[in-house]
Amino acid sequence: MQQSPLHILVIEDNPGDYLLVNEYLEESFPKATLYHTDTLQKGIDLIEKERVDVILLDLTLPDGMGINSFHSINSKAPQVPVIILTGLGDREIALESLKVGAQDYIVKDEANPVVLTKSIQYGIERSKIFDHLKKSEEQYKYLFHNNPLPMCAFDNQTQQFLMVNGSAIEHYGYTEEEFLKMGINDLKPHAEQTKQQTTSNNTSDINGGDNKVDFHHQKKNGNIIDVEMGTHDIVIEGKNARLAVIHDVTERNKAKEQLRESEQMFRTITENFPNGAVAILNKDLTILYMAGKEFHIQGANASYFENTIYTDHFHSPVKERVQENLMKVFEGKNKVFEASFEDLSYMVSAVPLYETGGNINKILIASQNITEQKRNETEKEMLIEELTQNNSDLQQFSYITSHNLRAPLSNLLGIIKLLDLSSITDPMNTLLLKNFEDCTLQLNDTVNDLINVLIIKNNVNAKKERLDIRKTFERVVNSVQTAIEQNHMVINADFENAFEVDFNRSYLESILLNLVTNAVKYSSPKRNPEVNIRTEKTDDGVRLYFSDNGLGIDLQRYKDRIFGLYQRFHDHADSKGLGLYIVNSQIRVMGGDIDVESEVDKGTTFIITFKN
Repeated sequence: MQQSPLHILVIEDNPGDYLLVNEYLEESFPKATLYHTDTLQKGIDLIEKERVDVILLDLTLPDGMGINSFHSINSKAPQVPVIILTGLGDREIALESLKVGAQDYIVKDEANPVVLTKSIQYGIERSKIFDHLKKSEEQYKYLFHNNPLPMCAFDNQTQQFLMVNGSAIEHYGYTEEEFLKMGINDLKPHAEQTKQQTTSNNTSDINGGDNKVDFHHQKKNGNIIDVEMGTHDIVIEGKNARLAVIHDVTERNKAKEQLRESEQMFRTITENFPNGAVAILNKDLTILYMAGKEFHIQGANASYFENTIYTDHFHSPVKERVQENLMKVFEGKNKVFEASFEDLSYMVSAVPLYETGGNINKILIASQNITEQKRNETEKEMLIEELTQNNSDLQQFSYITSHNLRAPLSNLLGIIKLLDLSSITDPMNTLLLKNFEDCTLQLNDTVNDLINVLIIKNNVNAKKERLDIRKTFERVVNSVQTAIEQNHMVINADFENAFEVDFNRSYLESILLNLVTNAVKYSSPKRNPEVNIRTEKTDDGVRLYFSDNGLGIDLQRYKDRIFGLYQRFHDHADSKGLGLYIVNSQIRVMGGDIDVESEVDKGTTFIITFKN
């Protein structure tokens, strides 16, 4: 039913024919507005000025003939339905016009009000339906070409692509021209295409109807992807076709596989958890899952614990302490604590399990039996305490011994000084007294050496300060300048790379003095003695190289004894085998390190590391 009167344009150059049509129109549409032109151009001009709802067009006009007349009027008003007025001899032309868009045709000799009314009404309705379909098609094409998912359509019979959208072109790497030369099965990997050709004669795996199928597809660059393809039947330009929407599910499948592997790994770990068990608890501490090799209730298995409250398996007050720690895990904290059951001890580690939104509704706990470990730790502590006491007793014994020897030694030394050897005439007595004096002096030196060693070993808190190696070395050289000059020793010192160390002042002087005097004492008679000393910076301190060209040390024989107490490597009257032991002790007690490189009759290099 029309909502407003029609506006009808009749383009007819024959006055008689127009009068007849006009009479029929006035009878059928009394409220309609009628327009009439006798040429095609006048009709076009009127359309541009006035509203027209339907056009009755004669195909034989002074300025237009046949189908061309329809094309001219339709190009100016494609939205207005056109009904062809034709004579008996022009039926073929009228039928041709219907194929290119005319709504209907009326043979003038057969026209009457009923025929004309139906033709106009049907033409208008068909035009509306066609316009709606056209808009729907345009929207469909817009959605197709602008869809972010790859889409394509292919012929049901040949599997040939009929159209593809931009997302498919971008995703697969083929151009539109390349796509339109291919079929849907050409997207499969080459191995699968070969297999399909031998088994199914290259027919598609996609049957009629709506369905979703998983495939492997191969991009132009050779990459194999997993796709989920949904299809349904459509008609394109009269051809039965299928529209396909393609989802690349490669990453999803990888994630699913990784999740499956993770779940399998988690299950393997939990089921084989050594000396303990793994459990998942919800907020009320109900055990949702439990597995492991050992449970704190002897003889129980995993099913015994599941769907029970975790803390119910402990006795007070351990139960309350376990609950307090686990509730803190639901606040986002990681907790590690001990829990005991009867005579067993367990170390419990608990961590929150975060959901996607960041909520914590479950926690993971791992408990491990540490009973044997705690027993071993107790025994170790007792052993350490016993060794500490023994060491303290030994130190005390050393001090007592040295102290108790000091007094009689002092008395013996005093007696020796008071003896007047000139009054003794017996040669044997004189010899005995001389040997007595030598042994007493040697024992005194040994006791003094041991006391010095004890002082160094126990002085772990010796004061450190920032020292200038250049100045310390200069003082040491000055103190033994006479010996250096007598032996014609040459000293080359280079402290430019590093000259400040954190060390004990007296220890540093003692170390440098020992090294210099050893270089003099164990110099080679074949050449004048020479000492080269240099320093370099390290990541955590300073390294000092002290080299001489003396007798050297046979490291193959003495490597493990270099810094031992009372170790001597040369026959030298003044050698006591104590200097390197003291040097090593002083360096070690300050947190440093010392190493040695040596070759017999070529010299020795001591490498000392001072750590800041």
